[in-house]
Amino acid sequence: MEFEQSQSDADTQSAATASSVPQLLKMQKNGMGRLAVSHRMREGDILVAIDGDLFLGDNETLKEVFKDHDPTEPDIAWLITFWRDGVFFNVCFSGPLRAKFDFVTPEEALPVLEGYKDLKFGPIEGYQNYEVFKDLHRNAGLHATSEDPLATYMPLFWMLNHRLYYPMLAISIIYAATFITHPLIFVVAYIMTCIYVKRAQLNLLRSYLLFENKFYWFVLAAQTEIEVMAKCRELDPKIRFAYEKEKPVRKLNRLERKELAERQAKNTDSV
Repeated sequence: MEFEQSQSDADTQSAATASSVPQLLKMQKNGMGRLAVSHRMREGDILVAIDGDLFLGDNETLKEVFKDHDPTEPDIAWLITFWRDGVFFNVCFSGPLRAKFDFVTPEEALPVLEGYKDLKFGPIEGYQNYEVFKDLHRNAGLHATSEDPLATYMPLFWMLNHRLYYPMLAISIIYAATFITHPLIFVVAYIMTCIYVKRAQLNLLRSYLLFENKFYWFVLAAQTEIEVMAKCRELDPKIRFAYEKEKPVRKLNRLERKELAERQAKNTDSV
């Protein structure tokens, strides 16, 4: 009788604890909208915050957040924070987040809520999306999705900055050939190149990464590329970005070299 009473008390206490934990939303596999799919959302991603504010509500509450969206203003974006496999990450959405959600369990919600307390956000307007590509060997590349004015006025320098060497070579040949032919033709070619690169810069960046056998992996919102690289390493510790400086190898002192030689000799004798 006492055991039944204690079991009932334990069940009541656990139910009270579960009801006291704020409920968060978790994405379902089916029902994702176009933006969610293109931003590489997946089943199990937990919606944590919108514009830095913790979101606690159901599907109807989420729809209310996006109800004032004006499709004629594509630059107005929401910074949405998610939790995946123990890692927080941000994504900018230029339109409402369309998806189907389930409520998370109290056990899933507790570490998310605890981790949220340590999150820090900068000015929302300072964030932009970065697309990350990587190959099977985890060699990665990334670029911002916003337009770069340098691509409009100085296409060659823009290509050099993004290491688009083959397109840069092709345009250099065009510049040289038109300049030799006639300076006026060169001016026309330069203007047309500026217009083309301005309109196609995002496709050029994507195409070049695909040309390097890297596949579209992730979308992250951050204020700098360094933040994106750090977040990518949290999601995939073995990822490597091109042209990163490797950490210098510290040289061993005489005592450390002696100890290393003794260990190697000991291992050799044991074999």
